[in-house]
Amino acid sequence: MPIHSFRMSLALGCAALSFPLNAALAHGVVGDRFFPATITSDDPFAADELALPTISVLRHNDGGANVTETEAEFEYSKSIVNGFAVSVGGGYVDTKNAQGWDNFEITPAVQVFRDEPAEFIATLTFSWEVGGSGAKAIADSASTYTPEFLFGKGFGDLPESMALLRPFAITGVVGYGVPSKGGDTDWSWSGALEYSLNYLQTNVRDEGLGPFWSRVTPIVEFAFDTPQHGPTTGTINPGLLWSGQYTQFGVEAILPMNRETGSNVGVVAQLHFYVDDIFPDTLGAPIFGGRR
Repeated sequence: MPIHSFRMSLALGCAALSFPLNAALAHGVVGDRFFPATITSDDPFAADELALPTISVLRHNDGGANVTETEAEFEYSKSIVNGFAVSVGGGYVDTKNAQGWDNFEITPAVQVFRDEPAEFIATLTFSWEVGGSGAKAIADSASTYTPEFLFGKGFGDLPESMALLRPFAITGVVGYGVPSKGGDTDWSWSGALEYSLNYLQTNVRDEGLGPFWSRVTPIVEFAFDTPQHGPTTGTINPGLLWSGQYTQFGVEAILPMNRETGSNVGVVAQLHFYVDDIFPDTLGAPIFGGRR
């Protein structure tokens, strides 16, 4: 996903199918709702997880020229205490004219609100894109700092007359990025609309989906950017996520939202590891406070 960051005076603060489904969804749970790890936008959880790799291919508009860009990204998040984690991410970019690492990004995240019955969670993050940490041909020499507000909301509290809508959930991210050496500030917003077949199966009615399909979440993600000077660009990404106990796999199409973004369809795929479920007593436990 795109990497953004910002400086401000206010710093905000493949798995076996034999495992029971409820045990498989211990990660990313609020109330009865399991939120899968999203690919294009960040999910609102401060947890122990590893996205490796995330591979995307897209021909897009870059300074007036169409460029085919292939990127291989990673992101590792480590919990410090319950509800607070720090992630490190980066990506290797390959275009027709240049190759190399993009700038690395460091992001502390703190969960600030949870409402279990309403299936709602809110998180604040502060991302630092480390200027000059990537290849000169690819990365910006200036750092960028971005405070962000993230949320997730499930619709399990809808009335019985709307029971088939209860599996829906939304997530969202709003951020404001400012570079350290001048240049355009940037508003970014992204999110996802998802329909959990697991929620349908276990919390609404048994559709007999079986162990594979009951772990699938159809999803539509989006990611938009509005610079201080220039047009808004972004993509809409429909796809499918499959969530197991220890891993998740997802694939999405990348659809440019306008001519300024580009005119070609791309694809992104991700393999995601739930470290807190794989190593609950060691690598997946908070550094302070022990096991969740």
